[in-house]
Amino acid sequence: MKNIELKITLAEPKSILSKLKFIKARFAGKLSQVDTYYNCQNGLLKIREINGKNFELIFYKRPNTKKSKISDYQVLPLDKSQLAKTKYILNWAFGEKVIVKKKRSLWLYKNTRIHIDKVNNLGSYLELETVVKKSIADAKKEHQQLIKKLDIENAKKVDISYSDLLN
Repeated sequence: MKNIELKITLAEPKSILSKLKFIKARFAGKLSQVDTYYNCQNGLLKIREINGKNFELIFYKRPNTKKSKISDYQVLPLDKSQLAKTKYILNWAFGEKVIVKKKRSLWLYKNTRIHIDKVNNLGSYLELETVVKKSIADAKKEHQQLIKKLDIENAKKVDISYSDLLN
C-alpha cells in the first residue's frame, strides 16, 4: 500500500480545527496510541496499540525529507491474544528501539487521513496521509490541494518519524 505523507509542527493545534471544519473534513474520533518501535535496518517496524482495544503490526519505508513523501506500508491486524507474544518475538529478534505515546484526533477528507497529534515529550503535530487509491498523480493532486486549503505551505515541516525524534 502507498500513501503520501507530510508532517508539520503545530504551535497552536486549535488553529487548524476551524480550517478542517471549513473544508468539511469529517471528525473520525480521538485515539490514544502507543507505538512500540523495533530496530530495523530496512525501514520502520512497530506495533500500534489503539485505545487499548485494537492492535496492528506496521512496517513502512519512506525517505526522510521535509517535503511530502511517498510511504510504502503494510499493516497486519493483531488480536489481543497475539499482542504479548508478537512483542516478545520482535523484541527478541530486533530489540526495542523506542515507545511513542500520543493522543490523536483523526479527521478524514476524501482519501486523506488528517492527524492532530499530541506526542508525549515532543509536542503537537499535524500529519497528512493521502492514500493512493487510483494513481500517485491523483493522490499528489489531492494532497497538494489540501496543503493549500489548510494554508500550511510555509509551516515548519518535519522530516523524520516520532521514533527518530525521541531517539
